[in-house]
Amino acid sequence: MAAVSVQILTIGKAEPSTDRLISQLATRGHGAMHAETLAEARSLLQSFRFTVVLAQEALPDGRGYDLARTIARQGGNLFVGVALSEILWLPVVERGAIVFGQRALNASVFENEIEMALGAVRVELRREGSLRLETAGPSHRVAAPKRRRIEAA
Repeated sequence: MAAVSVQILTIGKAEPSTDRLISQLATRGHGAMHAETLAEARSLLQSFRFTVVLAQEALPDGRGYDLARTIARQGGNLFVGVALSEILWLPVVERGAIVFGQRALNASVFENEIEMALGAVRVELRREGSLRLETAGPSHRVAAPKRRRIEAA
C-alpha cells in the first residue's frame, strides 16, 4: 500500500469542486485534513506543516486571508477561494512569499497549480535530504516546449 502524506488543509464550507480536487489528489497519495473555522485551522497549523492550505474567503470566525503570515512563516502555499459565479482561487502565499493580488485562478487551471505547489515541495525536500519525503507518483503537468538547437553556419 502506498504511503499517504497529509499535505493539504482545507478550511471552511466544502465546495463540490474543492471536494473533487481533493479526491483526485488523494488518488495520487496526497492526503488532506479539514477545519471548519479559523480557530480550528490555527490549532492544526500549530501541530502540522501543510504544503497547501485552501481557505474560503469568509469563515465563521474570520477570513482566509488571516492565515497569510502563519503560512508564510511555514514556507507553505495559501490559496483563498472567493465565491462568485464559480470559485475563483487567489494565491495569497506561494512557497513562503506573500503574492496576494498578482493573479487569480479559475477551476480549469487550479488543479495544475496545486500539483505544481506539491511538486515543488517534493523537489525541495529531496534537495535537503529530508527523511520526510512521502510522496505518490509523478504529477501531471504540461511540459515546456523544446527549444530548437541553433548552430552556427
